[in-house]
Amino acid sequence: MATFPLLRTGVIAQYPLQVSMGQGVQIIRFLDGSDQRFLRQGRQFRRWEIKLDLLDEQELAAVEQFFIEQQGTYSTFTFPDPVSGQAVQSCRLGSSGLVMQCAGTELNSTSLWVVETNG
Repeated sequence: MATFPLLRTGVIAQYPLQVSMGQGVQIIRFLDGSDQRFLRQGRQFRRWEIKLDLLDEQELAAVEQFFIEQQGTYSTFTFPDPVSGQAVQSCRLGSSGLVMQCAGTELNSTSLWVVETNG
């Protein structure tokens, strides 16, 4: 299983780091406008927003290559939690597209979401 790439400083993410918890909810809407909601999973899953600024070309290329290898949201990988340092199995990228800004030498940036899944 693939592992999220490290920056040259040996870290996964930069500050500020946003981590949120959530549960999958199924919503059924009825013709009269009412709805019914129920949990799809029993446990909460974490979601990390990874904002990376001041990257050099090699770091940006490593993130881009990882994104291509994962085929966007398709494949799962191991993600080292930046807060606890523990490896989290079965994570996916949160979007099917990657936005990168190339402003000059070591002025590159990108942002992506990593989502913990059930497998």
